[in-house]
Amino acid sequence: MPIYDYRCENCGKFEKVQKISEAALTTCPECGGKVERLISKNVGIVFKGSGFYTTDNSQLKDRARSINQERQKDNQALLDGDIGGYVAQSESTDKKIQEA
Repeated sequence: MPIYDYRCENCGKFEKVQKISEAALTTCPECGGKVERLISKNVGIVFKGSGFYTTDNSQLKDRARSINQERQKDNQALLDGDIGGYVAQSESTDKKIQEA
């Protein structure tokens, strides 16, 4: 259950554990004064799945770097005017990308 922050006119700030479906408090449980619910800054977030861990990020970066290096070889063959070399290198790069 979430913890909500409230501010009482008389008592000051306090926290209350409530269900999400429960209505917000309008009176203070201590003194009966008027209260307002505050927007909380402390939120617990749980990330699940791939892509949220440093190991996932580094693996993706390494894979992207290797693909870029292979594509640079393709481009260099094309810049050298070696069309046959470009085609062979490009096919080799495509195979490596599919294997990864």
